[in-house]
This record gives sequence, C-alpha cells and structure tokens, in this order.
Amino acid sequence: MKIYFKSFGCRTNQIEIESIVENLVSAGFVVSENDWDVFLINSCSVTARAENEEISFIKKIASKNPDARIVITGCMASLFAERIKKISKNIEIFKNDEKEKIPSALSGRDIPTNYFSINGFYSKTRAFVKLQDGCNLKCSYCIVPFARSSISSKPFDTAVDEIKRLIDNGYKEIVLSGTRLGAYDSGGKKLNELLRMLSSLKGDFRVRLSSLEPMEINEELVDICSNSERFCNYFHIPLQSGSDRILSLMRRPYNRSFYSKRMELIRKRMKNPGLYSDIIVGFPSESDDDFNNSMDFISSLGLSGLHIFTYSKRPYTASESMPELDERIKKERSKKAHMLDKKLRDDYKKSLIGEVVISLSLKHKDGKTIFLGSNFVEIVVDEVFETNIICPVIINNLSDGILYGKRVI
Repeated sequence: MKIYFKSFGCRTNQIEIESIVENLVSAGFVVSENDWDVFLINSCSVTARAENEEISFIKKIASKNPDARIVITGCMASLFAERIKKISKNIEIFKNDEKEKIPSALSGRDIPTNYFSINGFYSKTRAFVKLQDGCNLKCSYCIVPFARSSISSKPFDTAVDEIKRLIDNGYKEIVLSGTRLGAYDSGGKKLNELLRMLSSLKGDFRVRLSSLEPMEINEELVDICSNSERFCNYFHIPLQSGSDRILSLMRRPYNRSFYSKRMELIRKRMKNPGLYSDIIVGFPSESDDDFNNSMDFISSLGLSGLHIFTYSKRPYTASESMPELDERIKKERSKKAHMLDKKLRDDYKKSLIGEVVISLSLKHKDGKTIFLGSNFVEIVVDEVFETNIICPVIINNLSDGILYGKRVI
C-alpha cells in the first residue's frame, strides 16, 4: 500500500504525522510522493486563512486521484468534520483524540500507541519530539483549546528513551515540542526535571526548546539552560501584544512588565541569546495608540525577530462576537509590524558580526553550506562541509539580510 502525507500548522502536527507514517511504514506501507493509495493530512484551524488553504489542498488531492482514500485528522478535522466530508465520499475523519488509532485502522494490525514517538524525521536534519498536548488557557482569540482541550504529557522515561534513540540514530539537534510545552507534567516530573536529565546525557548533540509561554519561564529553567552547553542559546516566547489593554482583552495571563522581566532574566544568564516572539496585529478594538504602544514596547525589548499574525475571527472563541477592525487597517498594521521584524532581525544579526556561534550544518546550496546557529540564525559558509555536524562558526558579515561566516577548525 502506497501512502503520502502533508501536515499543516504547528510543529506538534508535524511530529504526529511523522510518527503515524513511521508506524505505517513498519506495517508494510511505502511512502510514494506521486503515486499513492492513501493520502494522510494533519489539519490546522488556527486561522481562517489556514483552513481555506487546506480546503483547497484537499479538493486538489481528491481531484488528482478520485479513487484514493483521503484520511484527515488534526484540529480542523476535529472541529469541522462535516464541512470536510462534503468534498469527497472517500474522506475519512479521525479527530485529535482518535489520531493514534490511525496506524491500526489503516494497516488492519494492532499497532501499540506510543504518544507519537519517532525513530527519525523524514528528510530532516533535526529531530522533533512531542512531549505534551493540549492547552487550557482559553485566550479569547484562540481556537486551539477547543480542538485540543485534553492536557497530557509523554511519560518521562518514554521521553528520555526516545531522545536517546534519536541521538543513537545520529541526530545532532533535538527540538522539544508541545501544544504548551511548559505545561509538561509526567506524574509530577515537570519540564525542568526532564531538562536536568538531558543535560547529563553523553553524546554530540544539542537540545532546543520550542515555544514557551512567558509565565512558564522561571529562574530554575533559565539556570538549567544557561549552565549547560547542551541547550541552545535561544527562546521563543509569545507576547501577542505590547498593549496591556489588549493583553487583558486577549485574556493573556501577564502584562508588559511581567514579560519584560522574563527577557531580563534570560539576558542576565545568557550571552546575546536569540529571543523570538509571536504577535497578533489588528485584534478587535485595537486603537492606533494600542498598536503604536505595542510596536514601541517590542522595539524596547530588542527581540531577535517576530512571527506576525493578523487577527482572524475564529468560531467558539470569546473574541468572535467583538467587532472586527477594517481589513485595510489590519493590513497596514501587519505591514508596519513586518518592517519592525526586519529591523529587529537585521539589528540582531549585526550584533553577531565577529562572534563565534556554535552551529549545525543543515544543507548545501549553490556550493555553500547553510548552518543553523544555536541562537536560530542561519549562517552561509562558502565551502561544502558534511551536513549534520556541530561546530563553531565565526560570523564575518551581513549582506541583504544574510549572515556569512567561516567554520572555525
């Protein structure tokens, strides 16, 4: 049986589909990009735009191979199954709480569930590990808690064994992921305890943390990461808005002052870390003052870069009933936020010139090697080196937003 797959949205989705396909391959399925009997899709519902792109993709797949089984899981499948089923009679839906049953359902075998553990990552240099699922924050704009309401964590020993296995299989960077990674709790063993365990492991590898909520950044966690070369010099901490009034309307459980103190805590313990954030522009009732104050606050933080989302009304959320801003205003604010992002990224990259950054060789392009720094910047080295090696790279210059450097031997 031939299968191909596509994942939309978050890193957790990507890990889940990787695990599902890995189990199916072990049961005799063959991955085939152009000729498949089953197409597996892990869907996303975080924005209306994402959903529309997915619907278009599903229609394309259904028309390309009308006889194939199309198996759809994920958040959109969990929330809007009937809408999806109208596309084709060959569509099968597995909601998020049924997702781990897919390998058994498709193969006809009894395949044990393993909290989406993996042995490798298809066509990737880095490996991603799902540690946690679910969120109960109920931010007023977010649909995710309605699709992933159940909070769970991968058993501690299972997580450690999986990471050891990935290291043994040659992966040099392990990225720890979850819907809300900081909520990891395996029988009372929380994320900090897992990080301590990983810091004691032997081997030539490093660990990167995916997104962490501001209130889940604490002194103990930062100390663990800053006192061991095992961990990347990097944090991704969503802000969403730099206006306290908007943060309150968003039901985010912190204010500007709290967020700023988290940044200060990290910078006191780490040298020039890569600090990235998410923001939403155009939230209902966001005034010019709110937006300008937000941009000023973000500028003052000296972040390394932003991931920018334009507000999108989502069903079931508290903000769904709030009057939306004019699309023209949202578009203009998005443009200004992207300009700020470019400035932040350029300023951070300039600050790295002359620095030596521990980096992982990812891939080759045009006779050059692309490295990923511990701080999440890409560095182009004008030589061809073996991929999947960790080594120091000195950054020499910045040109058109691209950092260039030389491997230190």
